Amino acid sequence: MLTGKALDNSAASRASIIMKVGACVGGTILGYLSQFVGRRRTIIASALISMAIIPAWILPSGEASLSASGFFMQFFVQGAWGVIPIHLNELSPPAFRSSFPGITYQVGNMISSPSAQIVNALSEKMNITGAKGTPVPAYGPVMGVATAIIATGIVVTTMLGPEKRGRHFELARVAGAGVAPVKDMESAELEEVETRDQKTKEVGGSELEEVETRDQKTKEVAA
Repeated sequence: MLTGKALDNSAASRASIIMKVGACVGGTILGYLSQFVGRRRTIIASALISMAIIPAWILPSGEASLSASGFFMQFFVQGAWGVIPIHLNELSPPAFRSSFPGITYQVGNMISSPSAQIVNALSEKMNITGAKGTPVPAYGPVMGVATAIIATGIVVTTMLGPEKRGRHFELARVAGAGVAPVKDMESAELEEVETRDQKTKEVGGSELEEVETRDQKTKEVAA
């Protein structure tokens, strides 16, 4: 925005803040809706809409128009990416549900880590006419193409994959379930108290039975 759109620092900061607000709102609303319409539908629809908004995201030059298009762009981008972690969690093997989503996510980050450098390198090799009519690096078009490629990849991989929305992990055995779990102190103490109470009842019952037997013998002798 500073180079290609000739915005000052304050205007660029305001536009960026509005975009981040759109990301927060989109992740919250679309994440909630995915509980009803499904993870795959939400991810695919959000990715497709974000691709359609790309021209409105990179073509405007004013602060207001960039902020508005950026808000909706980030709304749907984060709407897709916000649902992906829970989608991965539901697809993970139950015994590894804690580590599988994180490892998968970070492997993806590792593979895509050079993308920022690639975008910058390509942008600086190509020029477009800036807001002031002078040649500037083509950051906008290159970022638009990169976003379209990523969104297409999300759509294809999500389309081809399964969905297990609402999966109940508590019904599956955890890793190492073949070994008897060690009781925690609270449950052990509770069991100890219950055992002691049971023994007290048994002792009390034996004494009562003994008294009743003695009384019965006394009655027989008197008779």
